Amino acid sequence: MKDVADASLGRLRERTAASAAETTGAPAGDAALNEIDTALHHRLRPLVVRVTGRTGVGKSAIAAVLESVRLDADGLDVRVAESNGTDGSESDGDVLVHVIAGPVSPVDSTFLKSRSGRTPDGTVVVLTKADTLDDPVAAAAAASEQLGRTVLPVMGATAAGLRGTGRSGTPLVMADVRAVAETRVASADLLTWDRFRAADIAVSTRRREALIDCIELRGLALAVDVLRQRPAASDEDVLRVLADASGADALIDAASAAVSAAAANRDAEMHRSLRQIAARHRRVRDAVESYLASDEAVAVEMRCAAIFFGATIETGSEQHSWEQAALWKQRAVVATNSEVRRSALALCRGHVRMLRR
Repeated sequence: MKDVADASLGRLRERTAASAAETTGAPAGDAALNEIDTALHHRLRPLVVRVTGRTGVGKSAIAAVLESVRLDADGLDVRVAESNGTDGSESDGDVLVHVIAGPVSPVDSTFLKSRSGRTPDGTVVVLTKADTLDDPVAAAAAASEQLGRTVLPVMGATAAGLRGTGRSGTPLVMADVRAVAETRVASADLLTWDRFRAADIAVSTRRREALIDCIELRGLALAVDVLRQRPAASDEDVLRVLADASGADALIDAASAAVSAAAANRDAEMHRSLRQIAARHRRVRDAVESYLASDEAVAVEMRCAAIFFGATIETGSEQHSWEQAALWKQRAVVATNSEVRRSALALCRGHVRMLRR
């Protein structure tokens, strides 16, 4: 998808340069060409996912989890950056992942309200250090109600450790987890580091420290509990339970959706800029309109519209495409909002274009 889009944008650049040269003889200094270069540069620059929050809330673990996966950005490079505090340094972030580690503070509320009203919102809120809370799900639900947006409970350090990106940077040694589970260590011995270190088990202090660095005491206690209840459980079974409890999948899904929406918003902004450039500069109008009528541009506008409506683009039979085209055309006809009408027409055009392939 990225190669196709890059090639299409490259052809746009070449055609506008040729059009400017035919008219002015000096394409390098042409205002229209410079404006198109600016629009393309803005579209292709890396997307920034900025992890914010007050000092000590666990931002580094969340950033490590996000850096361990490939987020869906329609082929754009994605950079994860961590900001200290909530001082407004998120301004250069396309997506914001805001981290809290307990009850929502007035600082967090004020900070997040500053993001409200943006389209797309591009904000994911995470309640990290969930392993230190008695009921992280209830705490996240309370924070969600207070903020008016979903808050995801995440065991940040455990999630990072399971992906080999934790403090130690080493993978979890399941043989040591099994060694702890097979001993007489009591559940109370897994409540604090001092008690775990003093417990009489055949696991060295260095190896115990490595376990805690990787999945922390709460993660170790959960793994031990699984193995004691299900001695025949495989390493993969235990790791799956830990991964589910860590909340990493929900975090990654939410961040990926926000990144995808930000990439689509970039496309929409570029198309708006190109239309404005074409309106101002007649000599590049044909080149711009040719690009906007291309399969790649129609697909981009269809994707932006689908995100706007929260709809899913499904490829099916010819009959399905006709039905979808008719449905969205009717939606556009009755729409009173210009953005709704424009997005519905984009979906209609997209489904019609599918019929031609």
